[in-house]
This record gives sequence, structure tokens and C-alpha cells, in this order.
Amino acid sequence: MTDPTRIAWELEQAARATNAEPWEPLPGMVKKRCLRCRYLFAVSLEEAEMTATCPDCAPSQTRKRSNNSKI
Repeated sequence: MTDPTRIAWELEQAARATNAEPWEPLPGMVKKRCLRCRYLFAVSLEEAEMTATCPDCAPSQTRKRSNNSKI
């Protein structure tokens, strides 16, 4: 049986290696770096100024804000 922590680490390393390869965003999109995880991601031109985190980190930012607002 494989250790789940090891699998997660291997998946993280594979994702970081893929993200480090040169790439260009699709037409109508721009490349940004997530302020939280530092991954590069593409976002539409219309959303570029409003977007600071990648789609993976955005839900946790929303949860964090909603949790703070309940205090």
C-alpha cells in the first residue's frame, strides 16, 4: 500500500514541474501568478484586474473571508 502523503507529494511535484514549463495563455486571456500558491494561471482580460488567486486557491480565500465575517 502506498502512503497517501507520498502520493500527494508526488502529485504536487508533478504539478509544479508542469507549471514551470513555458506556456502562453489562450487568445483573450492573460497569464498571472497566484498570490497565495505562486502557480501561474490564465484568466480572461475582463477578470484580470479583479483576480489575485488561481481557481484552486480562490475558494479557500472566499471561505476565509466568510469565516472572518462571522466573528
